[in-house]
Amino acid sequence: MKKLVIIGLVIAGLFSPMLLVKADVNPKLNGIHPLKTEEVNSVQVKRLSGRSRIFQINDGYEEVIIRKVINWINTSRPANGVTEFESYKSPVKLKVTMSNGDVASLEPVFNCITENDGKTCTLVDSEVLYTQNKVKVRLKSQELYDWLLVGWKYESYGASKEELLDETLYFRYFTQLDEKNSDFIMCPKIDSIERIAGADRRHIVQASALNYGAHHGDVPYDRINITLSDTPENGVKITNVSIEKGISGKESRIQCRRES
Repeated sequence: MKKLVIIGLVIAGLFSPMLLVKADVNPKLNGIHPLKTEEVNSVQVKRLSGRSRIFQINDGYEEVIIRKVINWINTSRPANGVTEFESYKSPVKLKVTMSNGDVASLEPVFNCITENDGKTCTLVDSEVLYTQNKVKVRLKSQELYDWLLVGWKYESYGASKEELLDETLYFRYFTQLDEKNSDFIMCPKIDSIERIAGADRRHIVQASALNYGAHHGDVPYDRINITLSDTPENGVKITNVSIEKGISGKESRIQCRRES
């Protein structure tokens, strides 16, 4: 029963918070306080041309994207320069809506020069203007700047077919694990499948997953590696189980297909 409950939680939000490595943040930056992901409802990007996209915190896949963006905001460095612009229309704007109704916003920074009765404005590379509770501050973050301009367009819509197939197969085999390994339900992968003596109904499978208990990011993930046989006559037989303790942040992101 415990396994069924855990599997249900995974389906509701399998990939939630594991993506980000825990980072140090400035406790207060020119009147700006760090954002808390658990207090965010959504992140929306809107272009002046009309195209937009919204990422919802209650979507397990999009929560990973929101955590990434909030981490970039919280770890950005302050930048010098003005924060008020005349006749300035940003081509793209990011809006962070909190659960209490507060809204924070981000937009790229421009340098504008007026000469010969004309005005020329150019983007300031890696800088964004951040507004929170009517307080404005310029921040410097190449990752945040790049994502605000173009990166958000290329975020995937949900899990790929490959990920869904991996989940389906893994949880077929998951029920064969000992109760002591029931926490290994994060980011399941089928690492390899080989036919036994060329038979198309008999296979050797290698699978892996991370422990759900580390998803808050306080400690590194552990990874389980499983080798098993799957045949019509004998069903699923697990032949080897090993645990990798405290894998690196990069390895955990690769496991969850968030880094290559």
